[in-house]
Amino acid sequence: MERLREVRDAYDVISRAYSTARETGVLAQRLLGEVGEFLRSAKPRVILDIGAGSGGNLRVMRSFFAGSLYIGCELSLGMIMGSGEDIPWINCSGTHLPIRRNSVDVVLSLAVLHHIPGDLILNVLSNVYDALRIGGLFMATTWGCVGDALDRLVTRVGDCEGYVSWSYGLGDRVLRYYRLYREGELGSEVTTLASGCMSGIIWVGRYANYYVVAVK
Repeated sequence: MERLREVRDAYDVISRAYSTARETGVLAQRLLGEVGEFLRSAKPRVILDIGAGSGGNLRVMRSFFAGSLYIGCELSLGMIMGSGEDIPWINCSGTHLPIRRNSVDVVLSLAVLHHIPGDLILNVLSNVYDALRIGGLFMATTWGCVGDALDRLVTRVGDCEGYVSWSYGLGDRVLRYYRLYREGELGSEVTTLASGCMSGIIWVGRYANYYVVAVK
């Protein structure tokens, strides 16, 4: 849990500048270009966004699911305060979801699971599975262990694991924990608990973002 506390503390600081740095929502836009129609066909009523943050990805997703109840789950209180989004917020972690079982139609987790240590990831995915209704969808993206993301690991604790610095809009740099994913790794983790997995890769600049959409 120490890694998660580090991530929370880092994003509490980063929240002062995050919304201006992530205002475009390019990842969310491209992801919806790949799987948006599939998501829309599910006609979801309740959306849970784990690690919703405060940038453009949140705004893009909330707009796409405008007819649904959109709930944000965010570990960093600073990110919640900086979001400016009028949605129901829960200050929580994917490791402890205060959500009723079988109550959510779609769970989103964009650029979040790579902040979860390997020994906790199945705990998060189990919570997602419990929250979803039968037939519900889980959509997630992670940074890949290639390109700029790999090059930016400044303090490594493994081949694809370490810390990435943030300094935009801040006086000092802040280190964030990352567990970067190899190709196929995200799908393997998710399919331990779900089925019907759709997967792919989206490049944003030189950053590879692996994605999956799985059905409970």
